[in-house]
Amino acid sequence: MTEAPRPTPGALTRYRVMAIITGTLLIVVFLGMLRYIDALGVPESWDPFFLTLAQVHGVVYIVYLATVMQLWLQARWGYGRLATMFFGGIVPLLSFFVERRITHELRPASEERA
Repeated sequence: MTEAPRPTPGALTRYRVMAIITGTLLIVVFLGMLRYIDALGVPESWDPFFLTLAQVHGVVYIVYLATVMQLWLQARWGYGRLATMFFGGIVPLLSFFVERRITHELRPASEERA
C-alpha cells in the first residue's frame, strides 16, 4: 500500500506563515471595524487607516490563497479541505485552528516532539 502524497516542507512553511499573517490582519481589521457598526452605510465616516488595513488584508489574502492552492495540490486533498482552508482567511480566528490541524496532520510525530 502506498502512502498519501506529502507536500514539500517549504509549502507547509509558506502556508503556516501566510495563515498566521492573514489571521492576525483579519482580527485587527475585524476589531477595528467593530466601532463603525453604526456607520456601515456611510463609508466616508470610516477611519482611513482601517480601510487601508482592510485592503492590505485583501492583498495578503490573495497570497494566502496561492499558498493554500499549492499545499492542497501537493497533498491531493478533497474539496472540503480546500473550502475550509479558503474560509480560514475570511472567518476571524479560523485560520489559526485550521493551520494547527493541518500542521499536526502533515508533520511527523518526531518533528513535533523536537
